Amino acid sequence: MYKRQVLWISFYGSWTKPLINAIKTTGKCKISVIVPSIGSKENKTEIEDDVTYYHASFDKKECFQFMTYNTFEKYKQIIEQVNPDIIHVHGTEKNLAEIQNFIHDIPVVTSIQGLLIGCIPHAYNFLDKKDLIPFKTLKNILGWGGFNLFYKYLKRGVPYEKDILSHGKYFFGRTSWDKAYIYFHNANALYFQGEELLRDEFYRNANSWDISKCKKHTIFTPFGFSPNKGLHLAIEAVFLLKKDYPDINLIVPGIPPDTFNKKFTNIIKGEEYLRYVKDKIDKYQLHQNITFLPRLNASEMIKQMQQAHTFLSASSIENSSNIIGEVAMIGTPIVTTPVGGIISFMKDNYNSLFVPAGDAYMMAYQLKTIFENDSLAIELSQNAYKTALKRHDKEITAKQYITAYEQIIKIHPNK
Repeated sequence: MYKRQVLWISFYGSWTKPLINAIKTTGKCKISVIVPSIGSKENKTEIEDDVTYYHASFDKKECFQFMTYNTFEKYKQIIEQVNPDIIHVHGTEKNLAEIQNFIHDIPVVTSIQGLLIGCIPHAYNFLDKKDLIPFKTLKNILGWGGFNLFYKYLKRGVPYEKDILSHGKYFFGRTSWDKAYIYFHNANALYFQGEELLRDEFYRNANSWDISKCKKHTIFTPFGFSPNKGLHLAIEAVFLLKKDYPDINLIVPGIPPDTFNKKFTNIIKGEEYLRYVKDKIDKYQLHQNITFLPRLNASEMIKQMQQAHTFLSASSIENSSNIIGEVAMIGTPIVTTPVGGIISFMKDNYNSLFVPAGDAYMMAYQLKTIFENDSLAIELSQNAYKTALKRHDKEITAKQYITAYEQIIKIHPNK
C-alpha cells in the first residue's frame, strides 16, 4: 500500500524513468505523471509499470507564456482525478510550474533543470554573431530555425521563469549554481538536494573504459546545433592538435553524416551554425578528422565513450550536465569547462581537467595532456567513476526525494 500520492508534471525524457523506478521501488510513493503534449490534439491515458501517464494536449503558445486560468483548467481536471499529496514539476524552461499560482492547498515543488536566465548571457559561447551572417539560409532568414530563433526561445521564457523562481515555495536542485539563482530570486524558498539518475545501461557498463582498448587520440564530444555546446571550439582544438596527432578524430553524435552533402538544399533549409561549422572544417582541411554520427541510443553512446581516448565538453554554460554524468560513470577521461553547476561535482586534476570557457588553445593543451599521460588518464577515469557512482546512487537519490516530499507535506499550510 503506497503511503503518498505524488503527481509529476514533466516532459517525458530518458532521465525520467530511472528516477520514477527508483522512487517506486521503495513502495512509499505512487507516482502519476502529466505529460504535456505540445501540438497534439489528443488526450490519452496509459499505464506502464504501475505508473499512470496522462498525456494532455496543449497548443504551443500555452506552454510559452504566462499561464492562464484556461490553461490551468487542463491540469486541474487531472489533479482532481489523482488527488495527490504533493505535485512535483520538472523544469522552468516552460511555464508548467506556474500551476503554483493557482493551487494553494497542495504543495508544489519544482525541480531545476537548466535556467534560461542563466543561459542567455552565454548563448554565443565566445562566437561573434556577425560570423554567422554569411551562413544564414533561406529558412533562417524567414525566421525558421537558426540561432536567432534559439535565442528568442530562451528570452521568451524569462518572464514566466522569473515568476516561478520568485513565487515558488519549494525547489529541488543539484548544484551551487541553481541554488544561487533560487536564493537571489527568492531567499525564503526551501531548497532540497535532488540528484538525477542515469539510464540503466550506464550502470550496467559502469567503469568499463579501458586505456588499452580505446582508440588513441579520439575525442567524444556532445552534439550541438547551437554555439553554447562549443562544437566550433572543439574543432579549433582539433586543428591545433593535428600537427602532433595526424590521426586525431573528433566524434560528434546527433548530426547525421549526410547533413552537409546536399549543398543547394543546405542553402535553402540548412542551419546557419552547422554551415559555419562545416566552413571551419573545410578551411582547416579536417574532413578526415571529424566524424559526424546520427542520434545515438544509450548502448551506442556507451560504445563511443568506451572507444574514446577522452571526452570534451566545450560548453559555455551547464547546470548538471547529463552527458558528463553518463561519461563519468563509464570512466572516459573528461576535459570540461568549469561553468555553471559543473564545479559542484567535477574537480580539476581529480576527476577531470578544466579549461577556461572559450579557450581552444587550453582545450587542445589539456587534451594533449591526456594523450601523453596514460597514468593520469587512468587516475581521472577512476575518480570520475567513483564520483558518478556516489552522485547517481539509486537508493540515496530516491531517499532524497521521498524525504523532501514528506517534509514539504508536513510543513505546507492548508488554505
